Amino acid sequence: MHSFVLQSWQLTHCDTPYQMSSSEQLAASGYWIHCDRSSTEFEQWLIDEGIDDSIRESLLASDTRPRFQQIDENSFFLILRGVNLNKGKDPDDMLTIRLLYTPQRVITCNQQRSRAIESIANDFHKGQGPDSMEMLVVTLLAQLHAKIDSVIEPIEHFIEDQDGEIFTPEQISEINTQHRKLLRLNRFLKPQLYALSALVKNKLTAFDAFDVYLATQLDTLQRIVDTIDFYIAQIDVINQRIAHINSEVMNRNTYLLSIIAGIFLPLGFLTGLFGINIGGMPGVDNNNAFYWFSGILFGMVLFEIYLFRRLKFL
Repeated sequence: MHSFVLQSWQLTHCDTPYQMSSSEQLAASGYWIHCDRSSTEFEQWLIDEGIDDSIRESLLASDTRPRFQQIDENSFFLILRGVNLNKGKDPDDMLTIRLLYTPQRVITCNQQRSRAIESIANDFHKGQGPDSMEMLVVTLLAQLHAKIDSVIEPIEHFIEDQDGEIFTPEQISEINTQHRKLLRLNRFLKPQLYALSALVKNKLTAFDAFDVYLATQLDTLQRIVDTIDFYIAQIDVINQRIAHINSEVMNRNTYLLSIIAGIFLPLGFLTGLFGINIGGMPGVDNNNAFYWFSGILFGMVLFEIYLFRRLKFL
């Protein structure tokens, strides 16, 4: 088998799907191969197979958004995004899976390890999994959606826990992290929703018997997108609450400082006035003048506190 082929399974014209072992078997039909997109041998094989230039470029492009392109009445090209569950990667750093469906075969390719692809291959090894190329497409969609669900479910629990009135810097940082994660998921899943909707609406003849399955996956993706939108809105509400709490704290502190300044303003005026060194200052020749002056200042503080309480400033 070619070195760029990561998975190769014969799905039709056999009792049960089996793994293909030689490149010569690719001359048959009714099979699925999953390939390493970064391989130069894969690009040459696509040329040898007569794949259209535009489709070949889309299969090999480094950065693409989800989209659906119908090639003819029975063939289409689909770009899908899935969460990145590889070690050291962020789930919202989504990986791309490109899918080319023809009546003869299904070709998928990507550059990073895909858990959705591995799940399908593991089912095949267990003697399970889809038994047709059309069901393979549906199963791939279901696996991608299941992996996305597994990522957004913990975010739901995290949001539900943010119901307090005090938020630590660590909490605020994590809220912002989850917010960015949801926004990045939304960035690719909404175009994917349109692509899957186009696949359902085009009603390819080969998928007539799978309309219900495709519609189910479309509904699942719509639910996921709606859920992400809801979580984004919830986090916006949480951020507004945090901003309101911070504003209340700032206003309370400003008010308190204003009260303190109001109390010490006349005291500062009097101490500044009596601090000037010119002749004629009262009490200069009286040894008890300092104590009298301190008592007057203390009395003024008590009077101001009484006055502020009476005016309900305190």
